[in-house]
Amino acid sequence: MGADAAVDTYNKLHEHRRQFDALPTVLIHDPARQSAYYIPAEKLESFRATADTWAKLNDTTVTLVIPDGELVDEVPSFLRVPELQPSVLIRYSRGQSAYFLGFDDLQRFAVEEPPSLDPDVAISFAIPRGTELVEELSALRRALLQSHTQ
Repeated sequence: MGADAAVDTYNKLHEHRRQFDALPTVLIHDPARQSAYYIPAEKLESFRATADTWAKLNDTTVTLVIPDGELVDEVPSFLRVPELQPSVLIRYSRGQSAYFLGFDDLQRFAVEEPPSLDPDVAISFAIPRGTELVEELSALRRALLQSHTQ
């Protein structure tokens, strides 16, 4: 393994320790639809969840958690029916807020080529399909699944 690959692996393993003092820009990859959505932080603010938002959550909603150094979402949520159009709920505990984007909202932020991100002010996620193999999960997630502590 080269030095760059080792650094990338280390960064990925410790990504949950990252802290964002301000709401970061979000890049969401959707491999099932071969799409990516680039949402600048200032645009994300307009999708802040309200009391009405919680009624919209269903099996098509994938929850994504912006790490704060304390909260770790060990096993990512996934689409129960991958063929359905996903919505996302982005939780940002440091800001004590959440942001909800329906599938149509996500389309407004679709990009052909995802930009490179500054890791200090941006974060990327992938929408899991639920069809990934356990072997593709990180060691922490595999251990949790094997010990039945999902």
